Amino acid sequence: MLYFVKENKLHCYPAPKRCTVKYEKEQLRDTIPHAVEECFYCMRRWPGDDN
Repeated sequence: MLYFVKENKLHCYPAPKRCTVKYEKEQLRDTIPHAVEECFYCMRRWPGDDN
């Protein structure tokens, strides 16, 4: 899974539809960096998500 940081929040790439953030060529990472807040919409499991 790939991640990107925007406005000090960690998001999944590609961001799910429920997250309103848009990827704009931020650095993609395969690890979770320290000292960033996780996006509630990207990083949490929701009913109906694939296993």
